[in-house]
Amino acid sequence: MIELKIKIPEEFKLNEKTKLELEKDLESVVRLRLAKNLILKRLDELLKDSKLTEEECLKLGKDVNTAMIKKMERKRMALNETCGC
Repeated sequence: MIELKIKIPEEFKLNEKTKLELEKDLESVVRLRLAKNLILKRLDELLKDSKLTEEECLKLGKDVNTAMIKKMERKRMALNETCGC
């Protein structure tokens, strides 16, 4: 396992609790960054033979986002009707 060392300037006086919280936060950031890189690498492998252009992919993504927003809005409105909100 790789170990990272981060230097914090001395003018930032941190108590032990804050140091532990910061350590956990930084570990989470690193894990998320590594996970993102793994996902992107896997997507590159899956899509390497795709015939879609970058512009087509972006449009498709926007269309999916728009459809999801509309679907969530319909669900929210239905929920509001059932609870009388």
